[in-house]
Amino acid sequence: MSAKIVGTSFTGFPRFALVAGFAIGLLVGVGMLVGSWMTLSFFRPQIRLPETALHAMATDTGKTFSIATGSIADGVEGIFCLDFLTGDLQCWVLNNRTNQLGAYSSYNVIKDLGVEQGKSPQYLMVTGLAGLRGGGSGMRPSECLVYVADANSGNIAAYAVSWNQALASRGGVQQMQMVPVFKQAARHVEIRGQ
Repeated sequence: MSAKIVGTSFTGFPRFALVAGFAIGLLVGVGMLVGSWMTLSFFRPQIRLPETALHAMATDTGKTFSIATGSIADGVEGIFCLDFLTGDLQCWVLNNRTNQLGAYSSYNVIKDLGVEQGKSPQYLMVTGLAGLRGGGSGMRPSECLVYVADANSGNIAAYAVSWNQALASRGGVQQMQMVPVFKQAARHVEIRGQ
């Protein structure tokens, strides 16, 4: 016995429903696309994020010399150099109006870091923003501190330089003072053989 399959013809109403559904779906999709485009065209978002200026500081160290840059005042950068052989920490600032030397400062870090006589220190140096207050007669602390550590002694110290913006604006060369801000022992355990 064989079974006969009774088929349905797709003539008339069912085919019309398929085409009509496709057309309605296409219209809805196009309407959503046009609506999205118009919303983005006419209604720009009013949210604005504030601009943020980036400040880069750099540090590099060799066997007997270390160098770093740091912000002295608004738009003025200093270059710090540390000579491992002498312990002299120096800072030079170029005057951004004259493109000449605008300021100089130096300080010897050997006593602050407790470097033992006859030992070769292993210095590390970086700069960081500080925001210190104070100073009189037009002198202000620099925006950055320079941090110097001796890996042998485990001691660290931070230094600031003073800056006179009025003198810098007139193009004068200034002798800045470099002052220790703090000294601290970073290592609290004595290492044998030192």
